[in-house]
Amino acid sequence: MILLCKVAGISHAAYYKWLQRKPTARELENEALLRDVRAIYVRVEGIYGYRRITLIINRQWKKTFNHKRIYRFMQIAGLQSVIRQKRKRYVSSPAQHVAENLLNREFTASKPNEK
Repeated sequence: MILLCKVAGISHAAYYKWLQRKPTARELENEALLRDVRAIYVRVEGIYGYRRITLIINRQWKKTFNHKRIYRFMQIAGLQSVIRQKRKRYVSSPAQHVAENLLNREFTASKPNEK
C-alpha cells in the first residue's frame, strides 16, 4: 500500500480520504441514467440512436437532459445504433427502342406539316 502511494505520488491521507468518500448526487444520477439508457437500448434491440433515446429519457424522467450527455454515456458503454443501408439510386437502362434520325438536324420546312 505504501509503495502504491509512492508510485502514484499521493499521500496516505489522500488515499484514505478517497476510500471514505461518498458519491455525489450528480454521479448517482449519471449511474441511474446509464442504467436507463442500457435498458432502452436492449428493449429496442439497438435500433435507436442517441437522439431517440434522449427523447424517451426526457419523457420518462420528466426532465430535460442534453443529447450530448446521452451520447457520451452511450459511447462509454459501447452502445451504437444499427446503421441502415442506403437505398439504391436509380440506374438508367439502355433504351428498348431508338427511333431513326430522319431529320438529321434539318428543322426548317418549306411548307407546314412537311417534316
